[in-house]
Amino acid sequence: MRLEVASGKVLPVIDATRRSRLGAAFGLAVGVSLLAASCGGGKSQATSTVAAKTSGRAFQLLRLATDTGIDYLDPGLSYTPEGWSVLWNVYLPLLGYRHVNGPDGATIVPYLAQRLPRISADGRTYTLVLRKGLKYSNGTPVRAGDFEATVERDYRLESPGAAFFSNIVGAVEYSRTKKGAIAGIASDDATRQITIHLLAPQSDFENVLASDFAALVPADAPATDTSTHPLPATGPYMIKSYQPNDKIVEVRNPYFDAAVFGGNVPAGNADSVVWDVVGNDSAALQRVIEGQDDWDGFHPIPAGQLSAVERKYGKRIRRYVPPNTYYFFMNTRVPPFTSLQVRRAVNYAIDRSALVKLYGGLAVPTENVLPPTYLQYRKHAFYPHDLTKAKRLVAGSGFKGMRVTVWSHEFGPDAKASAYLVKVLDSLGFKAKERIVDSAVYWTTIGNATTKAQIGFADWFQDYPHPLDWFDVLLNGQKITKTYNSNYADFDDPSVDAEIDALEKELLTGAVNRRWARLDATVMRQAPWAPFLNRQFTDFFSQRIDLVCYVNQVVYGFDYATICMR
Repeated sequence: MRLEVASGKVLPVIDATRRSRLGAAFGLAVGVSLLAASCGGGKSQATSTVAAKTSGRAFQLLRLATDTGIDYLDPGLSYTPEGWSVLWNVYLPLLGYRHVNGPDGATIVPYLAQRLPRISADGRTYTLVLRKGLKYSNGTPVRAGDFEATVERDYRLESPGAAFFSNIVGAVEYSRTKKGAIAGIASDDATRQITIHLLAPQSDFENVLASDFAALVPADAPATDTSTHPLPATGPYMIKSYQPNDKIVEVRNPYFDAAVFGGNVPAGNADSVVWDVVGNDSAALQRVIEGQDDWDGFHPIPAGQLSAVERKYGKRIRRYVPPNTYYFFMNTRVPPFTSLQVRRAVNYAIDRSALVKLYGGLAVPTENVLPPTYLQYRKHAFYPHDLTKAKRLVAGSGFKGMRVTVWSHEFGPDAKASAYLVKVLDSLGFKAKERIVDSAVYWTTIGNATTKAQIGFADWFQDYPHPLDWFDVLLNGQKITKTYNSNYADFDDPSVDAEIDALEKELLTGAVNRRWARLDATVMRQAPWAPFLNRQFTDFFSQRIDLVCYVNQVVYGFDYATICMR
């Protein structure tokens, strides 16, 4: 998942970031233990494994400062933590995650489904039943057939999440034709039963069912972006209005009844939630200090102000570390990065410690694909900073002197990181320049094959806590698409693809974790990326907020539905 903020991103990811949906049949305990490490560090109060206390008192208005990283407010299209942070209390999937702090937030629970799915002995058939009496916010009934229609709509939209469903029987054929129906999904509106047939066992399929891309929308929902004309909601809130780059207004869903969900989905304490889109870190900070907004989370506190703010308002700040990796991608299909020598040279040439400083020190350097919060993480050190060696590699590649465009978006440390990369490439003998793209279209721009982006800034926040969410989405050559591509390096190594496919069917045992670690090393020897850091973030609140209710959910981050006012 992509996290777009004035100086970076915060998961929720996907993608951040974003979570153990491994479920009863596929080893939920493994995912929970993984998240015990991944959901924070240091003195963060978000790492408690107990549910936040709630006051039980409704209040009128909650105002939140977000950044300009919202891509869409359509559940079939949104793929940034900023978008997901809004949508997760608006559109509900069949399954979801507990609204609690710490690793217990990785636990998958039934949302629109009555209970967790019944899974066949061969792991290929999932059966679920909708809860009784569910309605959308416009009063129309939620039907079992809406699930199939939702998945088909994802494909017709060319949703960035459509590939998550490719293991369903008939999904690939439907993705080509956009006609008929997906053969592997059967539904019965009368019995409310949904049956899903998979081509092969998939250890993270419950994670897929818990994603926003699987959030049910009416069967007649148009296959167009509905961000500014919101679809009927199933969650505690509905979007009343959205003015891009300005404001989002949410109000209570009149047809939502929290009692139906057995405590798995909160009713929401605020009667309305207003999201103010603020494009500047310092401005967002000041709005919260002055009480114009109640939360500033996607805007990191500027590095030069952090110490002073912590001294004065320390009780109003919560630090947390979502699983994430920041990296420079190198397009292996576009010169000069067709050359392994050049790609390795970039890895040697960048000073990761210097890049950490650009992010205010709220990060740790890395050259791994996976973040250190993962059980599959094994730190490797193939590329110590060595500018002399990097120059020799470039000189031997035959590409010295070539023009190179570095792609990035316009905000804060991310832009500083790409500017730093331009200087590094110049020092290696290239003729480098920046190409800065508006954040609202950056990811779709570099993910379009016609752009042919050579090299640029990227980051990833987990969608769910499984290595597949990194390697299968970002580095599997079989998943390269012409549009909405997340494999920005266009990296396609048949042996890597085969290992990803094999590991997709394996439970996360110690031996399997070691295979994932070896795959990380194998990929980085091919150097399609130059990973450089894993980031830390802060949530900052107004004095009106009672943080006894604070929840930083491991998938979606700050839970605005459960927060309390003093």
